[in-house]
Amino acid sequence: MSHIKDITSTEKLLDIIRNKKNGASPGPLSASAVDKKKGRFQFASPRIVPLRKSANVGVDIGHEFLRMVKAERANDNKWELLDCKSVPLTHIASRESQEFINFLRSELILFCGSDMNVNLWVNMSAARVNVRHITIPKVPKKQIENAVYWTIKKETPFDEKDTVFDFEIQGDVNDQGVSKWLTMVYTASKEDIEDKKRLFTRMGLPLAGVSITPFAIQNIFKTGWIPSAVEGTIASLFIGNNFSRIDIYSKGKLIMTRGIKAGVNSMVESLTERLSGTRQEKSGAGRKRIPLSVEQVRKILFSLSPDSPQLSGEDIGIELNDEDKFEAITPALERIVRQTERTFEHLRTNLKYDKVDKIYISSAMNISRLIVEYIGEQLDMQSDLLDPLHLKMPHTSMGDISMSDRLAFTPALGLAISDNAYTPNMIFRFKEKEKAALIGKANRIILAVFIALIFISSGIFFIQIQESRHKKETIAGLEKQLAQHTPRIDQNEVSRIVAHYRNGFQMAKEYSDRYLGLAIISEISSLTPPNVRLLSLKTNLGAPPTGKEPAKETKNAEVKNVILEGVIIGDRRTLESSLAGYIMKLEASPMFHQISIKKNSIEPFKKNEALHFIIDLKIGE
Repeated sequence: MSHIKDITSTEKLLDIIRNKKNGASPGPLSASAVDKKKGRFQFASPRIVPLRKSANVGVDIGHEFLRMVKAERANDNKWELLDCKSVPLTHIASRESQEFINFLRSELILFCGSDMNVNLWVNMSAARVNVRHITIPKVPKKQIENAVYWTIKKETPFDEKDTVFDFEIQGDVNDQGVSKWLTMVYTASKEDIEDKKRLFTRMGLPLAGVSITPFAIQNIFKTGWIPSAVEGTIASLFIGNNFSRIDIYSKGKLIMTRGIKAGVNSMVESLTERLSGTRQEKSGAGRKRIPLSVEQVRKILFSLSPDSPQLSGEDIGIELNDEDKFEAITPALERIVRQTERTFEHLRTNLKYDKVDKIYISSAMNISRLIVEYIGEQLDMQSDLLDPLHLKMPHTSMGDISMSDRLAFTPALGLAISDNAYTPNMIFRFKEKEKAALIGKANRIILAVFIALIFISSGIFFIQIQESRHKKETIAGLEKQLAQHTPRIDQNEVSRIVAHYRNGFQMAKEYSDRYLGLAIISEISSLTPPNVRLLSLKTNLGAPPTGKEPAKETKNAEVKNVILEGVIIGDRRTLESSLAGYIMKLEASPMFHQISIKKNSIEPFKKNEALHFIIDLKIGE
């Protein structure tokens, strides 16, 4: 026989039905902290979503130019480009001077305008940022940070005093038959981050985010700014002055980044060797040659691009055509291509990613199409310039700008479409996101409770008004009836009426006691559904009347009840719910109350299974 614990599931179902409540789902809550800076314009805190429409401004402080891009969110993941601006910085000698601080502040204020909330995102050098992908076991949420920390600490040790780390769970991955989390982890120089924060603090402008170019380009791919880059595996090759960087993205997510020790200066060196040999042949062995300067060679190299100043009659290298110049820099390009090939091979063989479909190329110099086509041919894949502004260039005060200038805005554009939901932010890391999520959740709960209280209070107030109006109408009707009643009722008449009704009540009570058993059987029969078979019915109706009024204590102690035993037949999956429905019917009857289950178990019944039950019903007075 089953123990009393077997009734748990049915009782739970009954409790749910008896105490069913509608829970209001908390709605979104947004708040803003707006700081006014000398009445000029406002900036929004990165941790609080502004109530008013806000814009992002991406700030890229380069060696020679300050580039700014402004964008605002149009809907879900779509961004609208508002403006862009490039300002030269070559006239300022020191980046630590107050002149530089004042110049940056004035340019940012002028560009941001005065009518919008603005989130400032600034670019930081990626030279001392290490991005890796690791797998961690699926641990509870509170243990994720420790799992990531010790895994990355084991693979690439770092000092917490001068390094910060953050991570992002990117999805599930199967590691030798075990399901794990693929996690993007980066470590960055704390000094570089503090320098950026200190710079904007000195300007008196709050900073919403600090990120790096690979993450900015990830924003461009993730948000569908370049539709063809959303799917598949895409590479981005940046050719810098002293080094180059290859970033690889899969479905918009950064999966690998690697530095290459070759860049524009390597091309300058190759071109210098070519020019030195040519000049030596022309001047002869006995004549003294004037050494070439780096600026002269860079001008020759940059003249490959139609956006750069072309060589004039007095410039060195005027005799070289574009093919000659390109041939001279081919050895440097070859080193970059070979390193890129090895990176792609490592991606396929060791990391098991798909083959790279296309490579986008950008550079610190005005890049030539010859370089783009050469890299694509050598890697045997599609190649193109990373030019996200090509189709969405806003109308700006700068007028029409060249292709090279558009390319230079790419990092600032990526920063301008940043969001803490998908952009790694070096001043708003995992712990800050956890705190913000808890605060947001608490705010939503408070708002939901507040709204619910308002509705409840309004409902109670409305009901009280209706009840008050109804009572006034009832009193007015009774007063009218009383005024029409003649003769007036005196004490003797009231005593007679009370005695009459007392006798009637006593007679009804006697009939009730006499036919109570029959009424119980009739009530149970009418409430019992066809799939419920009753096996026995036991009643406890108290002692029979003796003609003498029982003592008050004895009368109160008498408890009348019915013990009902039966089985429920049908589909095993619906037996519990059928019992619950049957009990609800019995509870709805005015004759029964305090219904409790004494037994509830599945037992064989006529070659099938049935739910055997025993329930106790208290009989109401």
